[in-house]
Amino acid sequence: MFCYKKLIIRILCLLLVCSSLSGCISLGLMLSTDRSNDFHKSTWKSDTITALSLGKNSNGITGWVFVGKHFDYLLTKGGDNVVELLMDPAIYREKIKVANNVHFLINPDKKEFEGEITLSYTWTNEKDKTAAIGYGFICKDNAITCSLSINNLSGTIHQKNSDQNAVKLLPFYHPFVVEFYQYKRDLIGPRSAWVLLPVTLALDVVTLPLQFLIVSVATHH
Repeated sequence: MFCYKKLIIRILCLLLVCSSLSGCISLGLMLSTDRSNDFHKSTWKSDTITALSLGKNSNGITGWVFVGKHFDYLLTKGGDNVVELLMDPAIYREKIKVANNVHFLINPDKKEFEGEITLSYTWTNEKDKTAAIGYGFICKDNAITCSLSINNLSGTIHQKNSDQNAVKLLPFYHPFVVEFYQYKRDLIGPRSAWVLLPVTLALDVVTLPLQFLIVSVATHH
């Protein structure tokens, strides 16, 4: 009688485990392709921005340039506020920092990018605090650090200018890293996943006896 009950319990356990294993292939496919479209985010390159400088592109268009260690980034939109901020004698430039995790979306074919940066400023006295607020910094009550989001930055990437005049540079006392990313089309996107789903379901059915056998061997040992 004891052996009979033990056998029933073992069979029930085997059925429970096998039912949980069945469908693993299908579930794994759906989870791995849980995307809202057929593209995924992919890192292109990263660079460290050390300064601002005035420059122009091959078409003669003049603008402010983010000077990086590897490339120069000509700003075609935005950036004027940053320049005014760095040149204002009321602002202590060494107190300005760029928040971490700066990401710019890039079109590698056209070498165009867009994004935003967030600046923080640790004010020293009421004079520079007032100046910072005038540039749009938000200073919370009783906080010595203010923040400013600079949106809608856009520009183009260029080879470094070997004739860069160091005198005309506006250096960042705290260089910051920019990560450039792009969206690549998936080789196997969500639509493909749903097409493959019947196949994986079939595989689950086919492999179910094998799963049962594996569990049976494991429980006997």
